[in-house]
Amino acid sequence: MLTLSPEKLLAVWEAGREQHELDRALTLLGAGTPGVSRAELASLTIGERDTRLLRMRAQLFGPRAEGFAECPECSARVELPIDTALFESSAPPPPSNHAFECDGLRIRFRAPTTLDLASVIAADDAEAGLRRLVEQCVLEVANGSPDHSRDLSPEALDTLGEAVLAADPQSEINLALSCPECGHPWTLLFDVADFLWNELAAQARRVLHEVDVLARAYGWSEREILSLSPQRRQSYLEMIGG
Repeated sequence: MLTLSPEKLLAVWEAGREQHELDRALTLLGAGTPGVSRAELASLTIGERDTRLLRMRAQLFGPRAEGFAECPECSARVELPIDTALFESSAPPPPSNHAFECDGLRIRFRAPTTLDLASVIAADDAEAGLRRLVEQCVLEVANGSPDHSRDLSPEALDTLGEAVLAADPQSEINLALSCPECGHPWTLLFDVADFLWNELAAQARRVLHEVDVLARAYGWSEREILSLSPQRRQSYLEMIGG
């Protein structure tokens, strides 16, 4: 079972607070996979990255979770019980290279990684970002042209997007929801990295609150308080409250 010490928990939370969500996902994954470099983690496909984050979350908090969503039709708050074990695929990791045919061309590509998405976000506009993604992920077009982005028609680019999702299905987890108030059905994208971050951040804030209360009551240092087990800290908190 993976555990994070209070010191490690706070360090991860502090590091991730100001990071972009892509960097934050790597920070979370790095905390759960010691000995693996950040560069290696950034080179994982998005599906493999999220699969590892799901396993990390299950080890830290268990497979079950409670969330909520807002109905896009009537704005009602919808409680969302989640079993993350259902999202994990038992299938082996997909192959690194994939291919499809469109417009008479055979296009070979690989699934995007965090590094690829980071370069897309850094682009000036959506069109430039898509061009970068194609240049990085398309490995070969049948005519052998080195400028992949100019070989593909808009139809081919749309087909490529569908092929990328099909090749790395774990990169996009969708939840089918229905509002209990108005009955409106909709689909919600489940962002495992964001979900895990919010859980970890909430836990970090609870630990800081405990440190603050105990330091005020007993004059202990943060190091002394964090060295106590959670059960011991809770016992002291109950005595203060009593």
